[in-house]
Amino acid sequence: MPPSVARFFVLACAITWPFQLPFVLQQWGAPIPVDVATAPLVLGAIGPSVAAAVCAWKEGGRGGLSGLLSPRRAPSGWAWAPLALCMPAMLHLAGLALLALAGGSMPATLLYAPVTPEQRGIAFLAPLGEELGFRGYALRRLLLARGPVPASLLVGAGWTLWHLPTMCLPGVPWWSWVLGPLFITSLSVLMTALHIRSGGSVLVAIAAHLGIHLDNVSRAHLSGDGAAPLLVTTIVAVAAAAIAARRMRAWEPAAAVTAAAGAA
Repeated sequence: MPPSVARFFVLACAITWPFQLPFVLQQWGAPIPVDVATAPLVLGAIGPSVAAAVCAWKEGGRGGLSGLLSPRRAPSGWAWAPLALCMPAMLHLAGLALLALAGGSMPATLLYAPVTPEQRGIAFLAPLGEELGFRGYALRRLLLARGPVPASLLVGAGWTLWHLPTMCLPGVPWWSWVLGPLFITSLSVLMTALHIRSGGSVLVAIAAHLGIHLDNVSRAHLSGDGAAPLLVTTIVAVAAAAIAARRMRAWEPAAAVTAAAGAA
């Protein structure tokens, strides 16, 4: 992994985790007022994008920062945004179809849309707070250094690690620790494919991330639907990611051009 990307991941976690710690402790019974515990979450959610801005500034000053935030992010590729937005729900619905074919019991909830003000807020904040970092900064540099598939896996690992505090909340079932990393890594591979095909559009990455929150199957256990929705969705996502990974091996020249243009 390039040192610049390693620094980015360390800094992203160093920014986010301290802001999430009061909420995690409060959820486990620490005598922390709710407002005190939840207020820092907004700052934690933008940790990756802040880390990307710091790293880009360190690399190139104002030029590096303007390159990260540049509106020249493949506007011709924005046509991929609707597919990116719908992708998580498509994976979920395909998983439910697989569950029905297998004769399993269908969950009571079809799609896991944000229902509370907090969930709605994070649904729109998280894509902006994360994607300038994970796809706009880290993925571009890893594409240059490692190629599409290894880059996807490394971003997926870092993305999973960044979510560690929220995985430690009470009530998170053990199977989320198994399925969650697989699901996140599969999404990372699929988002890399969209990133390359769209010419490196950050907007497409933001749309895909928004889609994840508009149908957040990781919350299925909160609706009493158990492991089945996340399990079947993960199976479909892994299969789709395997197909995408095989095709991306033939896209390496295009990926290198996209990465070089974005990281310049």
